[in-house]
Amino acid sequence: MPTQQVTEWADDIDFYVEQVKTKHLNPFHTLSEEEFDQRIATLKTELDTLSEIQIETRLMGITSALGDGHSNYFMMSGPHRHFPLRFKYFGDELRIIAATEDYEHLLGSELVSINNVPTAGLYEQLKHHLSGVDNQFSEKTSFEFHLTLAKLLAGLGIVADGEEAEFVTKRGNSFSTHHIEPISMALFGQIESPYQSRTPALAMQDIAMPGIQLDIVDETTAYFRFRRYPDLADVLDNCDALQSRLESSNARYLIIDFRGNGGGNFYTGLAFSSCLLPLKQFDWLTGAVLLTDGHTFSAAMSNVVQFKQLFNATVIGEPTGGDPNHFSESYRFELPNSKRKLSLSIRYYPFLEKPTDAVYPEELVTQSWEEYEKGLDVVLVRALEHFQL
Repeated sequence: MPTQQVTEWADDIDFYVEQVKTKHLNPFHTLSEEEFDQRIATLKTELDTLSEIQIETRLMGITSALGDGHSNYFMMSGPHRHFPLRFKYFGDELRIIAATEDYEHLLGSELVSINNVPTAGLYEQLKHHLSGVDNQFSEKTSFEFHLTLAKLLAGLGIVADGEEAEFVTKRGNSFSTHHIEPISMALFGQIESPYQSRTPALAMQDIAMPGIQLDIVDETTAYFRFRRYPDLADVLDNCDALQSRLESSNARYLIIDFRGNGGGNFYTGLAFSSCLLPLKQFDWLTGAVLLTDGHTFSAAMSNVVQFKQLFNATVIGEPTGGDPNHFSESYRFELPNSKRKLSLSIRYYPFLEKPTDAVYPEELVTQSWEEYEKGLDVVLVRALEHFQL
């Protein structure tokens, strides 16, 4: 790198250190200050030998080592590209669940390696540089996404920057090799999984709370799909209409699905709960059911803990990606020269008295690849069965 760029990165790193030490509520709860200082000193000493991508990867690793899911280096805040695939774990198998048209023939295949690095080896390298990680469950979901980030793989020396990489996949006992180039974020963002849930059959309805939808299943169960957080005003302004809709139905049971919800404002979630609690039609003794998975994080995890008490609820599904006794809330800032963005935790919420690393469901239900491929939502099926016991 040119001398001027080295100087600018050195200044950015100094600014980063100052932010970590003055803004994070307790920056060295996991990584010692001595180790942090040593890693920073080593990075600054080696600046003139590193590429910008390698510097960013180092900073991402140092930030990840702080040890909480709200302290993150956002590599995607700078120029970046993605490999045109999306991945999902089914047990220990990492399968391709979405791809651009050129690679649709790989759908359902299991990833074996990238540039001769096996999937397990990729996990071991990337796990020390992931963002949004509170526990082993969010670590897995973060890996599924960051494995597509070509810039991170280049920073770790797994692929060459801007060049195609060799992907080996497996379908049954048949292996195949593919040379794949990364694409722009704009194109990557358009990739959607063709695998859609078909069973149970649902007809989701808009309730004017963006991110939350409703279906009355079998005329007895109000099922809310809570994928993201609406504005607080949307919940407050449309509560009366929602209550009227529910009261006009025969729904006696309540399911709130937090799977895939990465968080937002948990006060909005509490406002949503206050909209439902006055309704006398629900069987509050049986209680509600909450659905969770490894993507259930931050405010969504917090609301699961709160709703479990407020709704006398049973949790069904997979453990949450969020830790109920961990650092939270985000102070966001930008490095002055590179303009890269980061976040640091500024609150600590001990939601549970008992030490734990996740909200573990009362009923653990996981979806197999075969069920996912068929569109069978076994978690929701089990939730509906819960009310028939």
